[in-house]
Amino acid sequence: MAPRKHAVVPPFRALDPELGVAERLLAAGNPALCAVVALLPDEHAAAHRLNGILADAGARPRLVRAGGAWRIVHVPALRGAGELVAGAAGLAELVAVGGWRRIKRCASCGRAFCDRTNGCTRRWCAEHRPHLDRATSHVH
Repeated sequence: MAPRKHAVVPPFRALDPELGVAERLLAAGNPALCAVVALLPDEHAAAHRLNGILADAGARPRLVRAGGAWRIVHVPALRGAGELVAGAAGLAELVAVGGWRRIKRCASCGRAFCDRTNGCTRRWCAEHRPHLDRATSHVH
């Protein structure tokens, strides 16, 4: 059996502020970004929808399939593209760095969120995520 390869996990804070905007918009139920997540697990359809959001505003990044991964291609941006485009760009950058598996739906309510955990193990949105103090309250 071949040794298991471990993926390198980037510091996702390097993708902010756009990723933070994407997370806030997803938490608020933004219809455009939630429509992207609703297409998963069909990555090509989700990428097409996300690229459509970016293209409509003339935004610079686009997701392109390159072999077995996704990468970002930059095109000229329009001024004043707005918050939705910043959020869409944040999602595109997250997908390029961490894959579509980083965009999930809450196990409790179905709300879309971005998983920034090292092991990509998060299952709940911020509202339903168990608090750390609950998990460590029995540890002495």
